Amino acid sequence: MNKKAIYIFTCNRPLKLERIVLEVKSMQGEYDIYIIDDSSREDVIKTNQKISKTFNTIKYLGKTQYLDFYSINHTLAKYQLLGDETWNLGIARNFALDNSTLLGYEKILFVDDDISGFDARKIEEGFSALTEHNFVSCILKGFEDDSILGHIAKQVGVIDDGPKMLSGGFLFLSPTSISHRFYNIYNEDWILQLLEKDKEQIILPYSVLHDAEQNVNWTLDQAIFQEFGEIVVEGLLENVNALSMNYSFWESMLELRIQFIEEILEYSIKERSQHGQSICKGVLNWLSQQNGNYLLKSIEQIKSEQYEHKV
Repeated sequence: MNKKAIYIFTCNRPLKLERIVLEVKSMQGEYDIYIIDDSSREDVIKTNQKISKTFNTIKYLGKTQYLDFYSINHTLAKYQLLGDETWNLGIARNFALDNSTLLGYEKILFVDDDISGFDARKIEEGFSALTEHNFVSCILKGFEDDSILGHIAKQVGVIDDGPKMLSGGFLFLSPTSISHRFYNIYNEDWILQLLEKDKEQIILPYSVLHDAEQNVNWTLDQAIFQEFGEIVVEGLLENVNALSMNYSFWESMLELRIQFIEEILEYSIKERSQHGQSICKGVLNWLSQQNGNYLLKSIEQIKSEQYEHKV
């Protein structure tokens, strides 16, 4: 039997979760539905649990279920957490992978709570197109899935190309065919696809909407947080074996990144983009304090933090 499931990812946004649950349930397809709740607020967790209980066919997986799952199946390392206030999307996605593998699902759909505009036809065609040799998605419209510096670069005219990879916010995948893990850093979805280099990326001729009401969080802290994941992606695009490369490779990638942001800064000055200038200068200042050794040590750290088991 070709078992299929949809995993809905949510974090402290109960209204969005309720909307997407109603949207998915109205389709009544032949697939199971799970909520992966990474919320940190207790009031939101209780609300999300109530939302899932409204439909007895939807299964809720929050931090309690997460701890139970790994304590039963594996020894839980201290860094493997769900439901705290840090960046946890990689951990949440690995949880969905492990859960789906244990339950024997051959095809799954990851969908974030800020995605809308999909229907039964798009889901069924996505599952139909999915094999163990590819990733499948639809065209993302609305708020573009990109970093702060990526948005600035497009606004000031440095780049105008679209996303390099399919978005993890709406992604069909075959869990048993995935040989790598999601790193728990920014760009975790793009990094996994680059590591799974033999898989084809298929975009269906349909669109889904990524939260059109969302605005860019123009903060320097957020831009700096995103930088490591941005550099890792650029490294993997340069060399598929980048995560095994040495100091000099990452030193060169750091230099290229600095040159790119200096170009964005130059265009931001020409276009009189104040937020562009401020963020570029702040990120450049941070990058000037890093080196290839920093990047190499950071990569080794995230590699060591990935639990390598497949359930």
